[in-house]
Amino acid sequence: MGIEYCPVELRHVRYFIAVAEYLNFSKAAQQLHIAQPPLSRQIRQLEEALGVTLFTRNKRRVALTKAGQVFLDEARKLIVQAGHAMEAARHAQQGESGIVRIGIASGLGGLISKVVFEHRKQLPAVDIECKDVFSSFQNEALRKGEIDIGFLRPPLDQVNLDCEMLFEEEFLVVLPRTHHLAKRKFVRLEEIADEPLIIFDRSFSTGLYDKIMGLYSKLGLTSHLTARHVEPHEEAGAIMIASGKGIFLGVGAIVNRSVSGIDLVSVRLNEPEAKIELYMAWRKEEQSSAVFSFLDTARRLLRRPAIRDIA
Repeated sequence: MGIEYCPVELRHVRYFIAVAEYLNFSKAAQQLHIAQPPLSRQIRQLEEALGVTLFTRNKRRVALTKAGQVFLDEARKLIVQAGHAMEAARHAQQGESGIVRIGIASGLGGLISKVVFEHRKQLPAVDIECKDVFSSFQNEALRKGEIDIGFLRPPLDQVNLDCEMLFEEEFLVVLPRTHHLAKRKFVRLEEIADEPLIIFDRSFSTGLYDKIMGLYSKLGLTSHLTARHVEPHEEAGAIMIASGKGIFLGVGAIVNRSVSGIDLVSVRLNEPEAKIELYMAWRKEEQSSAVFSFLDTARRLLRRPAIRDIA
């Protein structure tokens, strides 16, 4: 069964409300800045379209019928709702509302949270959803529409995605607080080359894993891998490092923990090539103003040197 066409327009509703509030066609016409005869015609058209009589009229007075009283209540709601709809459309056009789904690579939670907090403070109507997604998985998640913006490390799918480098991350060595190098500001790779190395699985972040292995290779050093499925930002990884199982080499938030017997410190790795790019990426065909607005906030907050500390 098809939808029946109704010729009633918002202007008819606004004209009706004005007459209903003044109960005087002349005063209503003045308030609407139109002549009285066209106003009378618009009200008749509205009554004909609805199939009801909204006003009783004579030379002395204008009054609402019962149908007119009921219609007035609904008409006022309709005008308010129409205003909300227009405002929502303007906000959406300006990126002030909508949903933005963000993928966050490991170790970036504290950094990206600053962007999320600032953006929500400026545009509270925008719904921001955050997901932990390893860098290697974000390219596909973006292509499939599972996330709208990715904060990730190489490699990037530059065929299907637009991307922008935000800054270079420095490599960190996470050690037990009791380690003999724990109080140093910097360490060289050769100083820790014989240490058992805790590192994430290559499939999680291909570019970062290859960069780390490349650092060892260029210096003619051999890595001694002991675990590949944990990180210092996770409890299991933190416990392994604190217990002396190995050290962690990677990037992301500085790890300083002194909770429940877990005592870790982060020391910067002093090697010329011990850096990797951090990007934000989004779909080439993206049209959401809310997405572009969040990208602008990220540019403003992250395109500058920053110390990324998480206790």
